[in-house]
Amino acid sequence: WLHQRGELLPNLVRLGGTGVAVLIALRMVETGRPLLALAAAAAGWFWWKTQGGKTLGGKTFRGKTLAIGEAAKARALLGVARDADTDAIQAAWRRQMATAHPDAGGSAAAAQALTAARDLLLARQPE
Repeated sequence: WLHQRGELLPNLVRLGGTGVAVLIALRMVETGRPLLALAAAAAGWFWWKTQGGKTLGGKTFRGKTLAIGEAAKARALLGVARDADTDAIQAAWRRQMATAHPDAGGSAAAAQALTAARDLLLARQPE
């Protein structure tokens, strides 16, 4: 479900970066370098805080608050109305992807833009 909601990759990057910082901090403690360990731990904490923030209910997306214009652009890209429900958004995405996908002669950038628009609009749907 993380992949469907567009949260898998950001969470992997967040956990991976923090894990690397923790491993470096542990290694510094083992070798008797507490100041470097503290610096690595601080870097890991900073990474964790800056890479987070993608909460769908709080309407944040990749750490940034959603602008009203972004949803309007996403609706225009998919060709859906402001009050479109989940089924309408999914149907519009499938219809657009039929020509935008690289396998159908489209471009990867177009497919990514459509997927991002779909994910953004689905994230804004009421539960």
